[in-house]
Amino acid sequence: MVVRKPIPWKSIFLASFLFAIGTTLLVMGSLLVSGFLIDERYADRTWPLILLGLIMFIPGAYHVRVAYMAYFGYDGFSFDDIPSFD
Repeated sequence: MVVRKPIPWKSIFLASFLFAIGTTLLVMGSLLVSGFLIDERYADRTWPLILLGLIMFIPGAYHVRVAYMAYFGYDGFSFDDIPSFD
């Protein structure tokens, strides 16, 4: 009998939050770099937004992908791969 670890919902919600905020910051930083829709006087905020966006996007996207693959039962993926905060 295989004992399964419960789904780490807190970790998945945190990963989703990091993914969403990281994506938003990356888009805002990209708009600042291109000068499209955002005034150029805010250009000094460009690289910090992109850097912070990357720091949040990369782990968020990774863990959301692992949770997605584990939920749909892909081989080699399980909820044991996601750290739990319990």
